[in-house]
Amino acid sequence: MSLFKFHDSNFINGFNKPNILATVDTYNGYQFEVVDGEAVAFADATAAQKGDIYVMNNIIDKPEILNTEDYKVTVGESIRGFRLKDFVGQEVDMSADLVTDAYSGVISGKKLVPHTTADTTDVMKWKVVADLDLPHYEVYLEVVKKTTFGSFTVDKNGGDVKGGYTLTVVEA
Repeated sequence: MSLFKFHDSNFINGFNKPNILATVDTYNGYQFEVVDGEAVAFADATAAQKGDIYVMNNIIDKPEILNTEDYKVTVGESIRGFRLKDFVGQEVDMSADLVTDAYSGVISGKKLVPHTTADTTDVMKWKVVADLDLPHYEVYLEVVKKTTFGSFTVDKNGGDVKGGYTLTVVEA
């Protein structure tokens, strides 16, 4: 389902890049780096640690979309990307399907960092990282609490999203 939003309206004054081109099908909440105006998955943890993480947060602007599950930005279309480093201290809401770890294991205080192409699957989603690996990341998301964000929406797969999270954008 891939639901992502800023927790409150403080993001309105924040900078966003509205014309990043998608290089793969991209969903709201997917993270990436911007290379020559294109959204590209991080190659490995070293690239993600530099903190230049963008996240897609588009409005559903396709009237033919009847279900949020079906909304994506396809290759060559424009992504509205927000650089997380510009939103340190702010909270975001994210559905659990954007995190590759099991919902039951993602609890308050856990830290999320970008999945990368070195992880081989779900390269634009998020994953939990051990605290001892954390000092290497300039920017990451910290789980504030579990929520029902995403679980109340009926998607085409029968509503299999367990819930979501409220997260804080943290700069090391």
